[in-house]
Amino acid sequence: MASPLRAVVGLDVGGTSSTAGVLADDGTVLAVLDGPGANFRSSPGAVAEHVGSLLTAVAARVRDRVGTVRPWAVDALVAGVAGAGPAGRDRAVALFQGAVPRTGLPVTGAAEVVTDPVVAYAAGAPGPDGALLLAGTGAVALRVAGFAELARSDGLGWLLGDVGSGVWLALAGLRAAAADLDGRGPGTALTRAAAAFAAAGGADGTGDPRQDLVRLTDLRSPAELGAFAREVTAFAEAGDAVASGIVAEGVAGLLRTLSVVADGATDVVLAGSVLTRPGPVREGVLAALGGPAGGPRVHDAAAPVVGSLRLAADRAGWPLPDVGALSAAVEACRA
Repeated sequence: MASPLRAVVGLDVGGTSSTAGVLADDGTVLAVLDGPGANFRSSPGAVAEHVGSLLTAVAARVRDRVGTVRPWAVDALVAGVAGAGPAGRDRAVALFQGAVPRTGLPVTGAAEVVTDPVVAYAAGAPGPDGALLLAGTGAVALRVAGFAELARSDGLGWLLGDVGSGVWLALAGLRAAAADLDGRGPGTALTRAAAAFAAAGGADGTGDPRQDLVRLTDLRSPAELGAFAREVTAFAEAGDAVASGIVAEGVAGLLRTLSVVADGATDVVLAGSVLTRPGPVREGVLAALGGPAGGPRVHDAAAPVVGSLRLAADRAGWPLPDVGALSAAVEACRA
């Protein structure tokens, strides 16, 4: 009988989508599949159903590829799950321990659940020790040791923190527009943009543009309002003083968040759309991190499933895959 094919499985479970990947010990990416996401905190049943279906499908894809003659075994499975921090970790672990055996995956090693920031770090870091600065819908910084969270700053949600995140930038821009309309703040091009944003969101028509914005915040979730961050950064690049001030405050806030946990880290991973896409926030953070001599090496995070696969390889005791090579292999497998 042929020797078993050794593999690891990486999984990224987000609120809107999920991705599963399978990596062989020779570096071949055997399968990458996408599926629906689920909110772990509000819909644990949906997480179990969606994750179970996705892992079942990825197991079938690998069997189709390697055939039935050669057996295969999963040395480790790592799932990065949004909302699986300390408050929800026990539920997340129990959920996965119950779901994995029913998927057909031949898991012989550990099945581990980690938080999505740890996955984001692993998706960009050259090694197991360093720091992460993430700014997307939310914002958080981590100090990481041995691919495990050692310290955290922010990540407190839009009401208490997430300074410099997309939602934070958007809300600051909408507040600036409201202040302009109310006579409490300086004029800004954001005001007209906010009116258009409210109209596009079905919140216009009250007869008072200030009340249109109030209606907008009633109708839309913070994550949906976060789309206005693009207007804030665009007008900052165009020279609007108010928008530029918001961006500068956001950059300073992100750098403060990172400074709490960086602790001399020689490698910093940037993750999240606010920091990995071109724009004034990314430029400001890069300029600050690259300023002093002897500053940290800065890396952009790849797709989260790359981080999950690298963590799984690490947990299996394999050599750590190169980020760039694994990212390219994942994208090639998608094509």
